Amino acid sequence: MKAAIKQLKLFAVFAVMVLALADNVYAQSGASDFVRIPAGSFQRKSKITTVDDKEIIQTVNLTRAFYMCDHEVTQKEYKDITGLYPSKFKNNPDKGEIQENRPVERVCWFDAIEYCNKRSIKEGLTPCYKVNGSTDTSKWGVKPKMTLARDYDWGADWFDVVCDWNANGYRLPTEAEWEYAARAGNNSLDKDIYSGTDDESKLVDYAWYVRNSRNKTHEVKKKKPNAFGLYDMSGNVEEWCWGSWGGDKDYFTETISTDPVTYELGQVSWFRGGYWGPGEGRYRGVVNGKYTVSAFEYTHPAWTVPEQMCVQQQGYLLPYKDATAIFGFRVVRTDTSSVTQAQKKQVEEQAANKEAAVKKEKAEYQERKARSDKDAEEAKLYMAKELLSNGVPPEAVAAGTGLELSQVKELQKSIKK
Repeated sequence: MKAAIKQLKLFAVFAVMVLALADNVYAQSGASDFVRIPAGSFQRKSKITTVDDKEIIQTVNLTRAFYMCDHEVTQKEYKDITGLYPSKFKNNPDKGEIQENRPVERVCWFDAIEYCNKRSIKEGLTPCYKVNGSTDTSKWGVKPKMTLARDYDWGADWFDVVCDWNANGYRLPTEAEWEYAARAGNNSLDKDIYSGTDDESKLVDYAWYVRNSRNKTHEVKKKKPNAFGLYDMSGNVEEWCWGSWGGDKDYFTETISTDPVTYELGQVSWFRGGYWGPGEGRYRGVVNGKYTVSAFEYTHPAWTVPEQMCVQQQGYLLPYKDATAIFGFRVVRTDTSSVTQAQKKQVEEQAANKEAAVKKEKAEYQERKARSDKDAEEAKLYMAKELLSNGVPPEAVAAGTGLELSQVKELQKSIKK
């Protein structure tokens, strides 16, 4: 009996140890393709704001360690979780490459966070993202879209997504986490650098870009990794990150920033890194191998192809058949063993602030909508009166203004009086 009790106690201790080390076990054996990125600091130049004509040098402090997948999410991985196969590059892989191991592309930011939650739930982890208090993406409503015809959908609940940075599930890296991981300890600020090398002549060993991609994506992990063991941080596909240009403050004006997170998704979101094809400026890939790490770009989170950015910037439409496929993503997981009580409180405060901001925004929206509806109704009535006064039949007035026929006839009576 005593021996049995002793065994039970030993088993209980063992179980506690297993639970405590769950994240590390996951990263080291359950998913060997995840790399632990330690907390740390790096410097970068602001790409948005200057003060007194001097570019700001910002020190970024990341206080949470995290696990980053060493490759971009593949077409197989995406299909296994979502059942979808959106990529443009569905066939014709290079000789010796496996088609399903090419990175998924033609996915928008919302597709990426949906994938993260679905994968977390499937693997028994705590999902990071919530909309309307729910981690179940089926309860988030219709996914926002933006078409080539400039059809915005700003009002969707998906824009009010909240991230729990302390959860152990999958999420997108913040743009700061992405840059820190891509630099892998390289803090050079005086030249354009690449993830894995500073030597442009050696970039072909680390990246699929305009000079060697043959205008298509390639199987992940075919090039050399950077010093952290991460592949394709330069080239192959651009990678969606968490972040937006907005929030309580523009942290790119700060000289020191700790765990920078802009918490209002707003109208734009970030993508980082270069991609397989040519381009210039905001639409570029790795042009001559440059800007593969230090640059960041922003766009509407519902965009899936760069031509949609051209629509906004240049005011013309391009045929959808000509759309390229550059947007993909990779996932990270917070190392929960590194989370402090202060960080737990930080997340709680962020969530509360977000909830209050959303509540205020929705109230203001309802007020604006009520005023707009009132103005529209008054405009209809004014137009109806004008038409009736000029002898237009009530039936035609009702059809032309959208008013009820009975309402128009009552209006006609008041005019005759």
